[in-house]
Amino acid sequence: MNLKKIESRIKDAIDTREEGNLEKSRELFEEIISDLKRTLRTNSPQDLKYLYVTAVGEYVIQYRLEARRLKKEALSLGKQLLNYDKKHKLDNPLSVRSVTNTLLNLGMYEEAEEYFHQLISLYNDNSGRQGDSKAHLANIYLRTNRLKKAKVLIEDAIDAIKKNTAKEPYVSIWLPHALMVKSLIFNTEGKTKDALKFAKEALEVAEKDNRVFRIKQAQQLINYLMGKRT
Repeated sequence: MNLKKIESRIKDAIDTREEGNLEKSRELFEEIISDLKRTLRTNSPQDLKYLYVTAVGEYVIQYRLEARRLKKEALSLGKQLLNYDKKHKLDNPLSVRSVTNTLLNLGMYEEAEEYFHQLISLYNDNSGRQGDSKAHLANIYLRTNRLKKAKVLIEDAIDAIKKNTAKEPYVSIWLPHALMVKSLIFNTEGKTKDALKFAKEALEVAEKDNRVFRIKQAQQLINYLMGKRT
């Protein structure tokens, strides 16, 4: 199996998902995972197992985006994936991420925090993904009333995402989220004008690559902040 082709297929599925075509992206992910499972029955090198974890980890995100009722299924699948990763000593960050982000969506912040610390350490060679993970951790700090820690960490997160040392194509997904977390932090401090500025910046970044879900989130935040000013 050509690993580069599989990586390209995973990227296409991610792009399709982030454009809002969930039905099509589900099909793409399921085809990729099916092909990988079939190959792993007879040929199972570490790099192929690593790609399998990546594909399933991204598929878990698909679950989360489709409906809240699927999030508990996503958490179960994510934990199975994490066990698979540990068993084969793959150290694929997507195995941890598939659990962390789902825990956030279920409001299980304390459990998620522990996993995010693991995730950040796994991304030492990838500033963009490490920054994205730090932004999620900053959001946990915000939601658990640790505002000072959230403020420090979100600045570090944004800087890391912008550096993007691994030249990842997902900055337009990660940066809007980080900017929205920063917006919420400023809003918590009562600085609505600054909060609105960062929310608008998030929208602008998301619109460049038509990141539908980030666009929707940024628009909702802007509408909320505008409502506070009237």
